[in-house]
Amino acid sequence: MTVISRIVTLNPWMMTVGMTQDLRLNSLMAKEIIENHREMDSDMTGLKEFARYGVKLVALAQDDIEMVRQWRNDPKIADLMLDKTHITREKQQQWFARLQHAKDQFYYLVWFKDQPIGVASLIKVNRDVGHCEPGMYIYVDEYRNNIVPFCVAFALNELAFEGLGLSQLFGKIFASNQASVRFHEACGYRLYETREDGLGLYVLEREAYFAARAKIARFIRY
Repeated sequence: MTVISRIVTLNPWMMTVGMTQDLRLNSLMAKEIIENHREMDSDMTGLKEFARYGVKLVALAQDDIEMVRQWRNDPKIADLMLDKTHITREKQQQWFARLQHAKDQFYYLVWFKDQPIGVASLIKVNRDVGHCEPGMYIYVDEYRNNIVPFCVAFALNELAFEGLGLSQLFGKIFASNQASVRFHEACGYRLYETREDGLGLYVLEREAYFAARAKIARFIRY
C-alpha cells in the first residue's frame, strides 16, 4: 500500500486571525498524518511477519541464512529448483545483503508448531500493476506431503493478496514436475502458456484462489 503523507508546517505568526478555525484544521491534518504513519508502520510490520493457518512467516534474518543455504543446496530441494546452482556461503551473504535494500522481494522463514520448516518468498513484486511471483519449499520431511504445504501456500497467497493488495500471482513449473503442477492447480493456478522447454507459465487470480481455498480450507485444523 502506498501512503502519501502531507507535511504541515505551522507558522505561529500567522495564527492571530481565525485562530480557533486554524487550530481545528491543523489538528485534523496532524491527526491524518499520524494515522497515515500508523498505516505505513502497520504495512511494514505485515511484511516482516504474517501468521495464518497455523503457519507463521517471519522475515529472513542473518542468523537464518546458513541453515537456509544448507537446505537450498540439499538435492531434495535443489533438484526441484529452476536454478540448481550450488550456493556458497559468500554468495549467500552477498544475496542477503542485497535483499536488505530490495523493495520488490521478500523472503520468509516458515514456522510451524514452533519449528522452522521451510522458506517462502514473494519476488518481482509490482504494486503498481498488482502482481508478483510467490515461491516456497518445505524442507522438513514430516510436513512435505500432507496439508501443511497448503497452509503455507494459503498464508503466502493471502499476504500477497490482502497484505500487499495484489491481484495476480505468477508461477513457473516444468511439466515434468507433476506433483507441483497438481499442487498449484489445486490452489487455483491456471496454465496460460507452455514454452518449448516444457516450462509452464501459470497465473493465480484473487477470485480463483479464494474459490480453490474454500474446497481445501475445511480440512485445515490449525
